[in-house]
Amino acid sequence: MKLFKEVIKENKFIIIFYVFIGIVINFIDLYSVTYYQKILDAFQYKTLTFTPLIIYGILLITSTILGYIENYPEQKVKHGLYFDFKLQALKKMKTIDYLEYQKIGTGILTQKVEDGSSASRDILVDFWLKIFRWLLPTAIFSLFFIYNVNKKFVLFVFGGYIIVIIVSNIILKRLYKLKEKILTNQEYLNKHLVRGFMELVVFRTNKKYDTEIKVTKNAIKNVVNERVKIKLVHEMFFTIFAFLVDILKIAILFYAVFNLDVSVGGVVTVIALLYKAYEPIAIFNVEYTSYKLNKITVNKYIEFLDSIDDQNLESGKIIKNVDGNIEFKNVSFTYKNINKNVINDLSFKINKNTKVALVGESGSGKSTILKLLMGLIKKDDGQILIDDNDLSLINLNSFYDHVTYVSQEAPIFDGTLKENLVFDKKIDDEKIIDVLKLVCLDEFYDKLKDGLYTELGEKGIRMSGGERQRVALARLFFDESKIIILDEATSAMDNITEKEVMNNIVKRLNNKTIIIIAHRLETIKDVDEIYVLDKGIIVEKGSYKELLNKNGYFTKLYKSAK
Repeated sequence: MKLFKEVIKENKFIIIFYVFIGIVINFIDLYSVTYYQKILDAFQYKTLTFTPLIIYGILLITSTILGYIENYPEQKVKHGLYFDFKLQALKKMKTIDYLEYQKIGTGILTQKVEDGSSASRDILVDFWLKIFRWLLPTAIFSLFFIYNVNKKFVLFVFGGYIIVIIVSNIILKRLYKLKEKILTNQEYLNKHLVRGFMELVVFRTNKKYDTEIKVTKNAIKNVVNERVKIKLVHEMFFTIFAFLVDILKIAILFYAVFNLDVSVGGVVTVIALLYKAYEPIAIFNVEYTSYKLNKITVNKYIEFLDSIDDQNLESGKIIKNVDGNIEFKNVSFTYKNINKNVINDLSFKINKNTKVALVGESGSGKSTILKLLMGLIKKDDGQILIDDNDLSLINLNSFYDHVTYVSQEAPIFDGTLKENLVFDKKIDDEKIIDVLKLVCLDEFYDKLKDGLYTELGEKGIRMSGGERQRVALARLFFDESKIIILDEATSAMDNITEKEVMNNIVKRLNNKTIIIIAHRLETIKDVDEIYVLDKGIIVEKGSYKELLNKNGYFTKLYKSAK
């Protein structure tokens, strides 16, 4: 699978080292058991010298040292693979089609990535690598050393293999069904836990937590009961397995008593190796059951990784410069999954360096137009032109170098105020503080103990919605983009603050094309042109004063907002 190939390729050297050191440790451990036979036999016949004792001691010490060294590749592989599997999801986010992303949903996506990465790691480490570094070497080396002691004992081992395989298949079918049921119950449990963590305000104010706790308790009870059953089936399997090995040990002892062709050291060695010869078969069967279940989880993760990509991100014409001219020519768009036509035969033109606002009731198509312009969603018909270049033929990654999109969510990341404002740009603190005044954050800044180096917390949790939006808008003053798109980027601010911030943006960000979806109509008085939308169609356009004087649909919107 592509997922595993990419991750293995990234970690091939540490994986090879991990497998190699495992094989070496297995060989030394089993070889030391056979060397112990030589010591016992020499002791029995009074021919023991210091040499075999020294070699045996070296084998034991070497195994112990390698056992410690093994921790390094083991931890590198286990943790490295887990995070590299997660990294594949982040790489996918870079290219996934926007509508495909919307279909999945953040909560489900997070669960798929978490479970899929963990299951992928377990398949690779606890199944495939375990087979090649431990199970196969242990079985092969054990049989080889038993064969060297007495060829007939290998027949005992193979006879036992047949019984183990038959018994394990019967028991493990039951185990697989139980684990499959746990997987389903676990997903149900995680779903309720995740939404309970994410939707605090909704669940608390609607008094839903009592119901959620009750449902989650029942889910926990089911999971716990199934896990108890699994433990009992596991123990039944290993008890039967141990019982079989004990019978074989007794059989070998009987054989040795009545056949004097085996030394005491040989008998001790074979009995010590017997469990090692059978253990890989038992472990393999158990791990194979987990492997099949993990594969179900991994397949769900792969479904996400195989979802449709936005081909325009990497292909198309690369544009190095943008003047900022925008034109929609007879553009139409329908959300096909809900069969909703949002934009119909829409045409308009925005000249470079002008400030334009889109207004209209909810559902009129304002945000859809901006998403079409950003290339996040694709038109059904018509043309979207950027400086006479068809957007559908442009390499979007090159286009994004010249456009900035600010939504009402105003994303703030876990870092300092300065990092959130300028990212990794080298800008003097004084200039940053001057910009904070332009977005009315000077009073907020004055209260910060550590100033620009104050940690804002995850998602800016220590800030109000309006403060977060103003930080996002402050970034515009450090941005070199030619086109700026503001999608209700001031919705959380009060009237006075919004008016002042928008006034500074419109008047100070010269030589840029700015498109605004305004929360309040009062804040777009100074734009060059306003497009009034109704059901995906432009019904009016003009300046603020012109539209009010028309006493048409814009006036209706204006009065309804009062």
